[in-house]
Amino acid sequence: MKCKICGSEIKFSYIVPEKSYKVSDELKIERDDAWEGPAYDEPYLSFYCSNDKEHDIDSVEINKWADIIDEKFYKEVKINDE
Repeated sequence: MKCKICGSEIKFSYIVPEKSYKVSDELKIERDDAWEGPAYDEPYLSFYCSNDKEHDIDSVEINKWADIIDEKFYKEVKINDE
């Protein structure tokens, strides 16, 4: 798939959100993020123009393609989330 702005290849990154923790006065380790839960903590794929990440690549065609790639990625690529 190509960028609709410059024609460069569309690439993607596997994003694993950072999680922050704190140590309480009792030496208990606690999660310390403003936003927690599946919508914020789960890894995801981020698609972008390989020439310029700021290019607006959003389109029906690219979104349909990204959905196919997303499904294919999780079927074919072994991710070790330990």
